[in-house]
Amino acid sequence: MIFKRTVVVIVLIGIPATPAAKDAQNSKLPIVEAVVIEGNRVISTGDLRRLMYTRTDPWYGIFPGADERRFDSLVFRSDVNRIAAHYRDLGYLEAVVDTVVERYRPGFVRIRVRIKEGGPVVVSDVRLEVLPADTAVDSVRLVSGLKTRPGRPLTRMGREADLKLISDRLQNDGHAFARVVAQVSRRGDVAHVRYLATPGPVCRFGSVRIEGNQRVSKGLIHRGLTFREGDAYRKKDLLDSRLQLHRSEAFRSVSVSLPDSVEMVSPVDVSIVVRERPPRRLKLGAGFDTEEKLRGLLAWRHRSFMGGDARQLNFESSASALEVMARVGVRQPYILGSRTWLELTGFVEQERPKEVRVKRGGASAALERTFRATGRVVFEARTEVVEFALDSTRATFSVEYLEDRRDDVFDPQRGLLAELAVRAAGFRQFLKVSGEARWYRRLFWKSVLALRVSGGLVLNEGSIEAIPSFERFFAGGSNSVRGWRLNRLGPRDAKGEPLGGRSVLEGSIEVRARLLPGFGLAAFMDAGAVGTDRYAAFEPRRMRVAAGVGVRYLNPISPLRLDFAYRLSDDPGEPRRRVFFSLGQAF
Repeated sequence: MIFKRTVVVIVLIGIPATPAAKDAQNSKLPIVEAVVIEGNRVISTGDLRRLMYTRTDPWYGIFPGADERRFDSLVFRSDVNRIAAHYRDLGYLEAVVDTVVERYRPGFVRIRVRIKEGGPVVVSDVRLEVLPADTAVDSVRLVSGLKTRPGRPLTRMGREADLKLISDRLQNDGHAFARVVAQVSRRGDVAHVRYLATPGPVCRFGSVRIEGNQRVSKGLIHRGLTFREGDAYRKKDLLDSRLQLHRSEAFRSVSVSLPDSVEMVSPVDVSIVVRERPPRRLKLGAGFDTEEKLRGLLAWRHRSFMGGDARQLNFESSASALEVMARVGVRQPYILGSRTWLELTGFVEQERPKEVRVKRGGASAALERTFRATGRVVFEARTEVVEFALDSTRATFSVEYLEDRRDDVFDPQRGLLAELAVRAAGFRQFLKVSGEARWYRRLFWKSVLALRVSGGLVLNEGSIEAIPSFERFFAGGSNSVRGWRLNRLGPRDAKGEPLGGRSVLEGSIEVRARLLPGFGLAAFMDAGAVGTDRYAAFEPRRMRVAAGVGVRYLNPISPLRLDFAYRLSDDPGEPRRRVFFSLGQAF
């Protein structure tokens, strides 16, 4: 009988509580009416609150269905431990976190968090010891640029960054099995930091083992690697090879690593595990904004065209109020090494704005070469027939360099994007130079500062009439100076239609703030100028300015934005206010 009762108890404990039972348990917990934090100087109150799950009800808690913030002693204890650990991470090892929970009336509590920060533990000296001592390494270079320095607080993040920095430098010098540990000795508020590095042997790359490929040949994967068997080992080559294989767009995931082994000898074998993408993809899309109106997209891609060399066949077509386009192309990775791609494209397109209205068709050949992890240069030769008239055939050659260090393509929070392009047609007949730079940095309160500067000029001789309309510069619109309609900023003809120009200069500054999950606000100022002379747009007196505010819906795909712009400069031909609705950030 005792055994049966014991079994019954165990079974009941193993049954998870139903949602109704959980709600009943939570309803017995008191509601958090106030959380007060005192004594903090180093860490802001807002940052401390974000470390806590125990909070007061948000302002939207008055609406039906919103969860009430109730006091759970176990959760609150973990909040306090998290705050203390954060102070220790910043070097405040003597910080004390006291709490008072006041049950001033039935069903409600007030919480007071009192912090005694004390002073930080300061680094006295930092040393690097290499074991064995006679190992030929440049110790001075290994410790240059460390985060942990004399006179600074002793932080966990600093030590972790230093360990990674020293280890990476040793591994990029050929020491594949380098190990680095940190030792800290403390006396009062002073700490002595010692890093112990064991470089191990200088290694070379050995054989490469490839797993997971089905359609993509091993030969293509070998061509995508930035190292060969017998080359000096560098950790950077493993990271670069992984990036180059990803850029082929043939794989969902790529892992490039050293196999687990107790032997630390050269040469070092490399293990590559890939997971392929489906060979074919069909994409249908539709959208709407104030300039393109309704836009449709149809795209089809074959990632294993004519064999297993990740050769892509792409077809894309789209139509909107601004453009109708169809394009088919073949893209081949790893033509002249792991960093070079070749793309051949045929196209037919029509630009619909009346100031640049044109139809053309043709073909292009582009050779793309990547540098490091963020830069690439593209050489392109293009032949096209304008208005489909044989006597309007033109050939252009262009060189473009792009540096992209943004943390996100659609909604960047930090980083840099810089682009410079030079395009020529004929011999000394047409030369067009354009460039753009964007910079992003995080600010306080989950806000982002975004800056943009762009410009260009046409260097050919002659008047503006000698330049085709579709090669001139225009400004104004949802992604330009937002106080003007699309292409309406700049010189106009007698009928008030935009002429375009030989030079353009634009700049924007925007502060983006996230208020609620999924929603944000933005404040911006745009400026720009278009000139019919070669350098006219760069004269300060020609600049036209607009400012405004916007609302952002930050969905997982791409932000939706609604901008309200107000023109600050005089322009009798344009309304004072503009409203733009679009997909994606302005820049």
